[in-house]
Amino acid sequence: MKKTHYLPAIIFLSLGMAQGPSTPLFQQDKGRDENGKWVRDYYKYTVGDIEQLEVDINYGIGELQLDANLKPKLISGAIFYYPSRVEPEIEYTERGGRGNLSIRTHHEKKIDFGIDDRKIGWELTTYENELQFSIPSGIPTILDMDFGLGSANLDFTDLTLSRVKIDCGMGEMNVEMNKPNPIVCDFLKIDTGLGSFEAEGLGNINAREVDIEVGMGSADIDYRGHFTQDVEIDIEVGMGSLELILPENVNVKAKIHHNFLSSVDMDDLIKKGNYYLTQDWESDRPTVTLDISVGLGSVDINLRN
Repeated sequence: MKKTHYLPAIIFLSLGMAQGPSTPLFQQDKGRDENGKWVRDYYKYTVGDIEQLEVDINYGIGELQLDANLKPKLISGAIFYYPSRVEPEIEYTERGGRGNLSIRTHHEKKIDFGIDDRKIGWELTTYENELQFSIPSGIPTILDMDFGLGSANLDFTDLTLSRVKIDCGMGEMNVEMNKPNPIVCDFLKIDTGLGSFEAEGLGNINAREVDIEVGMGSADIDYRGHFTQDVEIDIEVGMGSLELILPENVNVKAKIHHNFLSSVDMDDLIKKGNYYLTQDWESDRPTVTLDISVGLGSVDINLRN
């Protein structure tokens, strides 16, 4: 049985903000285990009268969770880390009717990286980091996330999203949105790199424009949900794979750019000229326009209820 030496330390700090409505509450616990000294920081920020929230997350290695805080004026979260390996920087500021939450981590981390006969693989050391944050649900939010290596779970349910950019690097990311976005999202960008990306209910984000890039990784995206308008989706797949599910109650118009080394499955659509189209096209419902480029990878498009 491992022995863990636990030293609680609670600190309340007054942190300066550019234009803050209140002083954030900061609490810190400290301890030691077989990996060394660890720290768990807790954050609470009371949000002022802002019209927009910008969330900028750059998280290198570890586990990450982001979801909605049902308290309309509260940002709360915690991060667990080993100070000898990780240096977090977390700050919330307000200026000119906008709030900005910045979360960044600087790592000194060894990664075992290798290639077998089937896939690229990596193994983290036992020094794990964990980040969890909840952001207000009713404020129009711009989310810019750069996630490196590890596991991320993003629950967009109840969030009000105006613009979203996600880069999941070499990590594994799961996204879900179980309720319609109360506003139109101007732009959604997803870049998988070498990672694995899975999403459910992503059509609920109600985006005007979508950009999906799959490098050598994989993406399994269920883009069903509540559509109130037409959407344009640009897709670029290199050596990776994309499985995209679209709802049956929308029109689909797809144009494919591929070569003889590509794998493309559009069985639920019919080809007319240079386009693949929904068989039962109805002019009074939203249209999803796909522009797909495939290199050495694969794309599979399916329509479901």
